[in-house]
Amino acid sequence: MPIRIRSLDGSFVKEVNARKIRIKELLEKLGILIEEYVVVKNGEVTTEDDTVEDGDEIVLYPVVSGG
Repeated sequence: MPIRIRSLDGSFVKEVNARKIRIKELLEKLGILIEEYVVVKNGEVTTEDDTVEDGDEIVLYPVVSGG
């Protein structure tokens, strides 16, 4: 079962086969800047150093800033 990565609004969905990989490495391979998102793994906020493996789901929440 692949790792599933999707954006919050569903406009981006990607499935990747990987045994075990750090979130930072996974997003770099997909050309996604981790600084632009809060990463949620299986329903829990996670860090870029956490690992994911087959069957996990990653949801990317865009960071909103302003002033």
